[in-house]
Amino acid sequence: MATTSFKAYLIQCITNLHVGSGDAGYGVIDKMVQRDTVTGYPTIHSSSLKGALRKHFETIWTKTDNRISSIFGKEEGDGNNDSGTHVFLNADLLALPVRCTQQQFVFGFDKKLTGFTDSKAENIISKKIFNATLSLNDDKIYGAHGNGFYAEDYYLSCANFMQPFTFNQSIINSQFATFKTEHFEQLTKNLPVLARNKVGENKNLWYEEFVPHQTVFITYIGSSEVNDEFNSNLLDGLIQIGGNASIGQGLCKFHEVKF
Repeated sequence: MATTSFKAYLIQCITNLHVGSGDAGYGVIDKMVQRDTVTGYPTIHSSSLKGALRKHFETIWTKTDNRISSIFGKEEGDGNNDSGTHVFLNADLLALPVRCTQQQFVFGFDKKLTGFTDSKAENIISKKIFNATLSLNDDKIYGAHGNGFYAEDYYLSCANFMQPFTFNQSIINSQFATFKTEHFEQLTKNLPVLARNKVGENKNLWYEEFVPHQTVFITYIGSSEVNDEFNSNLLDGLIQIGGNASIGQGLCKFHEVKF
């Protein structure tokens, strides 16, 4: 039996993202985003990610191309339930943009997120993602100088910049912040909400939670076969994930993690 080899990818949200959970929130929110059942942080379930990627590759290769069924498997009704050569895992939150008085925003994370991310990465690709020397569970901004700044309602003390990850990347390369877990949980809990008009005769507003643009997720895609064509197309251009494509939401950029 062939061994499945996984690669890690960052998913950078270029525009706001709504991958719906199918649940309504308590209060005014009509549509909630998907959340991890363990951490409670925003996520993209593997089925949603696989479906979005399948649709994207169908526009590149056409729906009937044999490469589609080979990679993603046969669809229901095709008379064959082969699962395909590739395995798609959930995309987990890696960094959340938080408004800051120092600049427009800083990328933020906390001890729970980094611990969960590193544990999963070690099991899947035998690597850790985050720099072990970060001072976690503190409200700090790395790479800023002065008496401190505010991110939302939280005061951040300043610290010298260090690379937050164990691999080279170009998304977070100037300033970022770490938060106490209770503060970060509030930031991820209170995501932005967009009011929209219903289509048709009913003109009432409805409210939709979304993950803000610039958010970064991390996911893993495994395969028992080397497929450079899939990988190069995955990294080329933007990919639509989730709903509301007609209003520009869900445009994402994939970046391969290379150690």
